[in-house]
Amino acid sequence: MEEMIQNPYDLFAENQETYEEAVKKSVSESQSFQRTKHFRIDSVGTYPVRILPLAPTKQPDGNYLLERKGYEYPIKTQVLKLDNPRSTGKKDKQLFVNVCHSSYAGLSVDLIDTYLQVAEDKYGDDEKLMKKIKGSGFEGGIKWNSQRAMYVLDLANRSEGIQLLTLSYSQYKDLEDRKLAIWKKLLEKNPKCLCPISSVNDAFPVEITRKEENKKTTYTFNIDTLSGADPLSEEEIKALLETQRIPSAIYRYSRFHLEATIEFLKQYDVKMEMDVMSSKEIEEAIEKIKMELPADDKSHFSFDKKERNDNDNDATSDNDLDSLWDIWENLNERGIGDKSEEGQELRDAIREFIDTNELNVRVTRNKTNEDLLTDIEDALEVAKNSNNRSDANSSTINSDGENSSSVQEATLEPEPTPEPEPEPEPAPAYTGRRRGEHNDDTDEPAATPLRERRSARPERRRR
Repeated sequence: MEEMIQNPYDLFAENQETYEEAVKKSVSESQSFQRTKHFRIDSVGTYPVRILPLAPTKQPDGNYLLERKGYEYPIKTQVLKLDNPRSTGKKDKQLFVNVCHSSYAGLSVDLIDTYLQVAEDKYGDDEKLMKKIKGSGFEGGIKWNSQRAMYVLDLANRSEGIQLLTLSYSQYKDLEDRKLAIWKKLLEKNPKCLCPISSVNDAFPVEITRKEENKKTTYTFNIDTLSGADPLSEEEIKALLETQRIPSAIYRYSRFHLEATIEFLKQYDVKMEMDVMSSKEIEEAIEKIKMELPADDKSHFSFDKKERNDNDNDATSDNDLDSLWDIWENLNERGIGDKSEEGQELRDAIREFIDTNELNVRVTRNKTNEDLLTDIEDALEVAKNSNNRSDANSSTINSDGENSSSVQEATLEPEPTPEPEPEPEPAPAYTGRRRGEHNDDTDEPAATPLRERRSARPERRRR
């Protein structure tokens, strides 16, 4: 009997990770947490972009599979606005968490959808209440925002590389209508003509124009056929194949998101004077989602910033930052400035984010909320690059197989403060700041300053 038991040394040897498996896992994990650059249309003007086709994914057998044809992926999102019940200030400090509909992450039930269904079952006779909760988040409701995400190149600065552009569903439909109209005409001349806005060799630039009239923001799309086709270079195609796929960038739902949603809906119950969260349907939905989440998901939502940082909340900071940008963009499109109550709430949230992440960003009166968000992104990029160099230097292996620490990290010098010029472009300024220190005159941000864009922007750009 004992002879039938396999030698334990052989057992481990047969199941050891190979070099190829280790490389594959390293690439997969690094892509899962890759920070995606966002292309944002933040001010009035025309923005020329080159929309990129969806890239196929390499399979274990070495072949490539294109899971979805075209150039975009759909998504439904919400920005959850949570009041911190333990805040000691005059008003509860607020946290913003960006969540996507859990079905996009492969879950069979969504908690917010379940909440809406239970609310309708219990309070459906109250038409005013139901209209309220079915409205958008900025109207006090919990309606999902339908969007489409796509990768683009910024033709005004192509060297910045691939960026993620998110359009509302109505904007996407406008673009699609124009695409199909032009495609139909092109097919009359060339029956084999491919997509006129995303094909590799035959696509035309797309111009997105933002206008503001009477405090109302509108967007128009134009396919620039007059300039001719804009074929992608070999380097750009290679970069697209190496970029994480759009679903990996936007379809994320973890225990952190579930717990944040639970807390948000509990607060929403109180705010709307309802009792939905105590229902059996909600309890069953929560348990089902927990069972379907990965077993190794150790992320956790907490109002305590130290606890949030200490827990395994991968990309939580990025998620929070995207939420702050979403809030700013919505206020901007509605013509609501930094001095408004909502603008000041956003500024408080920005300050909290800076302190929580111990960023080298100084809050001053002459910086708008947009400026500060741009400064945060640049500071995070500097910190990320610094950490990457530090990690690489500390683990350098010499030709003899020994650890080498001879490579020293370069010192990061503060960037010079930009000089003003007539263009409202954000320009980060890295100045010394102690944790928790703010300028005394930040209660009311000044109007948007006219600032000069740096001659060498970091890889992500805001307009």
